[in-house]
Amino acid sequence: MHLSLFIAKRYLFSRKKQNAINIISGISMVGVAIGTTALVVILSVFNGIDLLLQESTDNLTPDLVISPAKGKFIHFDTLHYAELNRQPSIAYYHPVVEENALLKYGDNLKPVTLKGIGQEYEKHVDFSRNMIEGEFKLRAGDSFLGVVGYGVAQELGIGLKFLTPLKFYYPNKTSSSSLQAALNTEFLFPAGFFSSQQELDDKLILTDIGFAQRLFGIGDRISKIEIKLMPDVNAGTVKQDIQSLLGLDFKVEDKYEINRSFYAMMKSEKLAVFMVLLFILLIASFNIVGSISMLILDKKDDLGVFKALGMNLRQIIAVFKTEGILITLSGAAIGLLIGVVVCFLQEKYGFIKLGDGSYIIEAYPVKLIWEDILLIMGTVLFIGYAASYFPVKYLVNKLVGSKGT
Repeated sequence: MHLSLFIAKRYLFSRKKQNAINIISGISMVGVAIGTTALVVILSVFNGIDLLLQESTDNLTPDLVISPAKGKFIHFDTLHYAELNRQPSIAYYHPVVEENALLKYGDNLKPVTLKGIGQEYEKHVDFSRNMIEGEFKLRAGDSFLGVVGYGVAQELGIGLKFLTPLKFYYPNKTSSSSLQAALNTEFLFPAGFFSSQQELDDKLILTDIGFAQRLFGIGDRISKIEIKLMPDVNAGTVKQDIQSLLGLDFKVEDKYEINRSFYAMMKSEKLAVFMVLLFILLIASFNIVGSISMLILDKKDDLGVFKALGMNLRQIIAVFKTEGILITLSGAAIGLLIGVVVCFLQEKYGFIKLGDGSYIIEAYPVKLIWEDILLIMGTVLFIGYAASYFPVKYLVNKLVGSKGT
């Protein structure tokens, strides 16, 4: 093995009879480097976006949610609250009323999701990073206010300085008379606009829980309890404990069950990008096949010398196979170094901007995950090994006149 490595290194850095071999070897190395850099940078950007979305939605994404097993609304009595208060793993919790309603602003109508939360929400949750304009405020004296998703505000042309209220309609299920009486109607004024993720921005409006209960006509009933856990707590264990305490009238779900489609989408997009870049890298590896094939033909006179010196076919194959691995390893190392440096500079200085527009950040977010680095290096080296081994085995067998290894 040491002899094969020694000869392979001499071949890599020595002059060839045909200068094109040196050029193709260099192109192969550059191709692997570019592919590796692209994988590192793009996957790190995906990780950064994933982390940003999780952090930006963290205020609206509890660790656990308690909701009724049947129906939309339920009474959550003092005994249930007492059970939650006794749980040391719970940092805080909030009763929530959440339901769809019809919003009218000016002459425009839009179905939205109205989420009513308590005043304690502001004490526990820092919503400042999500605010695009205005302030996070749910009440002003006896008047109710709302914090509107930025997508809703853009679509309906809602302005904070206008005197036009947001008017909400919801079916009055107890009414049996006129059409007007068949709808509960309430209004509030917008206090600010928030941005989290597009799905929420396009439909969600936050307001006081009392306003939501009045609009939906549900008295003191609620939709669910949203729970935030203490750091480093096993959510699965707490979920099972709470479920056993509350019984079958309630269901307890974690954030991955609640936002299953969101997390699945992020994983599938990252996998799709990885596979596309991998395919490009696979095409680039054909340069390695060409480089090694031309090197074997260039050094075919040496094959007889190797046999005369007592090297078997496996050792001869190992020389040229190692040459291909060295090209791959050199390109991967250069690409990894460039990718890590680019990600570090982007994370520290943010020199690649998102461009003009209303974003909660100014530059592309990046996050290096070392498991991704190991996966990239392992994949690149495997491709380099395969691109080297099979053509080398075929050509050496053919030129030396033997079979197998």
